[in-house]
Amino acid sequence: MIIGIVIVTSDSPSLEKIEVILEKDSSLIIERGQFVTIPKNEKIEVIGLISGIKKYNAYYETLEASAHEIASRDYHNIFPINEWENTIAEIKPLGELDIEKEVVSRVKYPVSPGSKVFRSSPHSIEVFLGLDKNGLHLGFLQANEVDIKLNISRLLRKHLAILAISGAGKSYAASVLLEEILQYGKLGVILIDPHGEYSNIFNTSEYKENIEVLSGSLISIGVPELSAWDISEFIPEMSVVQTRVLEGIITNIKKMNLGHYSILELIKQLEITEGVNPRTREAMVGWLLSLHRTYLFSPESNLDFQNLISPGKTVILDLSDLQSFRARRIQALYFLKSLYSLRIQNKIPPIVFMIEEAHQFCPESSRSVSKGIIETIAREGRKFYCSLCLISQRPVNLSVTALSQCNSNLILRIRNPYDLDFIGKTSEGIDRSILKMLPDLEVGEALIVGEGINYPIFFRIRARKHHGTSISPNLQQTAESYAKKWQFNNSVNFERISRSEDK
Repeated sequence: MIIGIVIVTSDSPSLEKIEVILEKDSSLIIERGQFVTIPKNEKIEVIGLISGIKKYNAYYETLEASAHEIASRDYHNIFPINEWENTIAEIKPLGELDIEKEVVSRVKYPVSPGSKVFRSSPHSIEVFLGLDKNGLHLGFLQANEVDIKLNISRLLRKHLAILAISGAGKSYAASVLLEEILQYGKLGVILIDPHGEYSNIFNTSEYKENIEVLSGSLISIGVPELSAWDISEFIPEMSVVQTRVLEGIITNIKKMNLGHYSILELIKQLEITEGVNPRTREAMVGWLLSLHRTYLFSPESNLDFQNLISPGKTVILDLSDLQSFRARRIQALYFLKSLYSLRIQNKIPPIVFMIEEAHQFCPESSRSVSKGIIETIAREGRKFYCSLCLISQRPVNLSVTALSQCNSNLILRIRNPYDLDFIGKTSEGIDRSILKMLPDLEVGEALIVGEGINYPIFFRIRARKHHGTSISPNLQQTAESYAKKWQFNNSVNFERISRSEDK
């Protein structure tokens, strides 16, 4: 469908900008973000994106005409002013597409004035963007009626970040991604869920066979399976000398054949071991006691990691019942390190680590026991087919090392200027014009940029296929439900007190 003709202005047509006068067809739907095609010849066509739309009327170019119009409203009825009005679209040329070879290259020469401009066909857009008909279906281009299906290797092999402010739809987008990975059926997934969101939405019969939810507080970390160096990762303050002292104590315990032992046994042996500096002993006892009080450590592990992950299976680690950040980070470290080690040994299938609220587990400025393993997976995981998906509402607080290794970014609405500036510096392919659009995105609208696609595009996240509980809680329903529960409990207590007083 022809939508307009290329016109000449002071800076158009050029390699950076093309201005087009649009057809006066009331049925023609033109909007910003729409892909258009300008044929150069029978084989080559320029693919562009409508970056702006404006109105133009030559009658109002002069001050005298505008003043006369204000003074005499009747003049508008006898002079055909509306016929002079035109709509101008500004197009950003993105590249040239060889129709026969389906090869994309940069624009080398401007299009000619008078060239016809067409609405791009779905096939041209798919080829130009590098979409995969069998890829992960995340959403659609509303203006061009094209499904956004991304190649799974391009999107996840070199890691992915999903970034947005709270309430913009990042968890919804992550659930759609997880849905597609489950449908693909060949990858294992571990999803670290600090708020228990995903446990609810995937708690349906549709995913009963493919999803297992584990409660963080019920997973026991077996102390006898840990070396002194493993324990030191849970205690960042422990020095190398102190770790060696602990290593000697563990060696003595194993020589004594005590079998399964707890952290309290380590403390007991530490207190009776001779030759340990009193200050060192005091510090180590305090650190070990703090680990014991997390109630995550026991004499025996209750989890078999090697049989936990299988192709097509997702494990959701629900940490919502752990109140402290430290306990959550310890459990995350335990899971990530154990599974990453098994993947290096090729004992489990290729795996995707999805981490919700990633800035809590891998912060830039503060210390976290889980930060090291996440950065290690970010740097080296792709060699062993370990993919990382970081989900965060505060990119500026997320480790630069980890985020910079995410070669694809799925970005929804971002309004914080510090986050916007940080995204602009760490994400390749995002210019100022794109950054300016991020604060105005609607809920569910997203930008995909990076290795997963040939050119950054805005699209709408598709609706979920499953029918679990909504991720975003309804405040009104929650408040009303709690009020009824509170009123009922109070009435029961009042009745109980009344009976007691009667007796």
